[in-house]
Amino acid sequence: MELKVTKSEDCLIFYGLTPEITKVKDVYNSISEFMEKKQATDPSDRFNLILYLPDGPNYLDHFTFNVNNILSMLKSVEKDIARANIAGGVFVATTFVIDIYKKISEKIFRLLIIVDDRAYAIPSQYLPALEELINKVKDMPFFIDVIYIGHPNYEERNNLTKLVNLTKGNFYEISDIKDLKPLLMELSYKKKITKPAFGKQEIRMIHEENQPFYINLADDPERVSEVSTCSICFQQDNEGIVRCPSCHTVAHEVCWAQWAEASNIGIPHVYRCHNCFNILKLDKNYIIDVQTGKIPTIAELNKMKKKNVVEYLREIEAQIKPQVVQTEDPFAADIRAMIDVKREETKVPETKKKKKKKKKAFISICPNCSKIIIGDKKKCPKCGFNLF
Repeated sequence: MELKVTKSEDCLIFYGLTPEITKVKDVYNSISEFMEKKQATDPSDRFNLILYLPDGPNYLDHFTFNVNNILSMLKSVEKDIARANIAGGVFVATTFVIDIYKKISEKIFRLLIIVDDRAYAIPSQYLPALEELINKVKDMPFFIDVIYIGHPNYEERNNLTKLVNLTKGNFYEISDIKDLKPLLMELSYKKKITKPAFGKQEIRMIHEENQPFYINLADDPERVSEVSTCSICFQQDNEGIVRCPSCHTVAHEVCWAQWAEASNIGIPHVYRCHNCFNILKLDKNYIIDVQTGKIPTIAELNKMKKKNVVEYLREIEAQIKPQVVQTEDPFAADIRAMIDVKREETKVPETKKKKKKKKKAFISICPNCSKIIIGDKKKCPKCGFNLF
């Protein structure tokens, strides 16, 4: 069973109305009342505006709580508004939302497109790229609603509908600007997202094909060499201390690995900073080892210092039972080669036998993750570190 819930919204309005057809003053009050109604319901809702000027798309550099900032921008550029390029506007708007998502959590993002039939339609060759981008971010969650004033042709309606359907948004057609206000009042109600019913744990998950996008989006914590106070366990030292590159909050890497279990974005090793909500990432195997107890936490290390090591290890074993691990025989290839050589020796006469030099087993240790490697490998099979 699932529940429908609402959250605080960040709404980006794409103003794509052509000046020759519609004057700003005809839609100014409608947009104003739309934003005011949303904020009356939830003061945490924020807004932004993107529109086209002769030099291209323009928008505020961040979402704002202040409705007047949006209205002032709209009024100040009224005489310079140019014909909108829908494809370019959608791309810029979506990448802007991605940047905001990287820094803030627990928001619903909505792109509200208001265009007429004089705007530049989406060329079919650009549609796959837009679909791919939107498909990656639709689970933020991210919605697209379109209000189309006029009568789009079949291709234009089809292209816009495809983008809308990807995010489970809505496509509306109206023939007159007078119909805009009541429609905006209807759209002022919050979008709803699904959530597990009470008593069930909410499981965040990002589809596997989209995970590389979010992993690349995340920042690596920066190493700190000086003695610092961890913002999670409050212990002061310089052992495994890292910091968020966005807000410079410091923490033990192992403490953040624990934090990631509850604060990841749907990928176990990609999580949000507990101070600024910026998206960070740690090594996937490291996160697993910490969360399964293979790497001790700071609290466990402190216990270990106070206790006999054998006693501590007994406690660990009591918590984590030994598991059978299936692995490969690292010398299997050499053994097969020896068997083949012996077979050849039985076939070839003694006089014609040639002595073959035995290959020595080459063993090395990865300087990055300490994995023991057998054979002449150029990269560590565990962490991918270049060995030569």
